[in-house]
Amino acid sequence: MKNTWQLQRAKSEFCAVAERAVRGRPQLVTKHGRPFVIIASMKDWRGAEPQRKTLLAALRACPADLGALDLARSRELPRPLSL
Repeated sequence: MKNTWQLQRAKSEFCAVAERAVRGRPQLVTKHGRPFVIIASMKDWRGAEPQRKTLLAALRACPADLGALDLARSRELPRPLSL
């Protein structure tokens, strides 16, 4: 089964391209002989998306010891500004 399409043919046979993608075979569309886009099923797309983490979860997963960071805010006043 073919999975590479020229852009013009993919446009004219979009339904067939989409059906093949849904059956689990992402379809490559080329433009001027070069890869242009991939048409994939929603199931494949969702599986390829990276899992999003919150900032707190990412910091907790960090292998470095973050307890050694100095996160205290400076109490110094800002420098004078002459206008």
